[in-house]
Amino acid sequence: SCLCGSAPCLLCGCCPSAKNSTVSRLLFTFFLFLGTLVSIIMIIPGVEKELHKLPGFCEGSGSILGVQTRVDCGSFLGHKAVYRMGFAMAAFFFLFAVIMVCVRSSKDPRAAVQNGFWFFKFLVLVGITVGAFYIPDGAFTSVWFYFGVVGSFLFILIQLVLLIDFAHSWSQLWLRNASESNAKGWYAALCVITFIFYAASLAGIVLLYVYYTKPEGCTEGKVLISINLILCLIVSAVSILPKIQ
Repeated sequence: SCLCGSAPCLLCGCCPSAKNSTVSRLLFTFFLFLGTLVSIIMIIPGVEKELHKLPGFCEGSGSILGVQTRVDCGSFLGHKAVYRMGFAMAAFFFLFAVIMVCVRSSKDPRAAVQNGFWFFKFLVLVGITVGAFYIPDGAFTSVWFYFGVVGSFLFILIQLVLLIDFAHSWSQLWLRNASESNAKGWYAALCVITFIFYAASLAGIVLLYVYYTKPEGCTEGKVLISINLILCLIVSAVSILPKIQ
């Protein structure tokens, strides 16, 4: 699990012991977080203006050692840049998904690729990202947009299933503890958490109405938010019916 030398090994020795698979999940999550952070920076208003203040960095901002720069900062920022960053991240994770096909345990020789070589993985990610920015505009942005739409839909769907499963397991655990210990505290805690989650959901819906609709327009936004609210109420009512339970 060492990166590329003895120093990281000494640092790892100071950390609590963990399974290779757990460490791999954490580091891959860090890569995903890093890519997301870079994408957020690319769409922050005013970033391009700040880059132009750096002498010799952007086209028209000066020169470095007398050599005129040719870097167009506009091509490195905005939604097109986010699409390229997303393409690089997708290609990176897809590559390792293909490498890990049919791997069942850490004893498989290919598991070493999954659980190690993190320095080189980072270089691969950087290389794919740099290469993605050299993709000609053409139809790339419009085609990758549809990949993003389908991918984000599937991601949200999987996320919802995992959240529902997590909430159900949490509820069953506390109800089991309440029945085994005959303590009313578990029921009270479950009611409090339920109230907090419903209050947070209601606050989120209110914020959606405030920030994504207007009194005189935004009909589509109002309809979608309202449908979501109605469906949430229906599902909440149906979920407590005896037959569903």
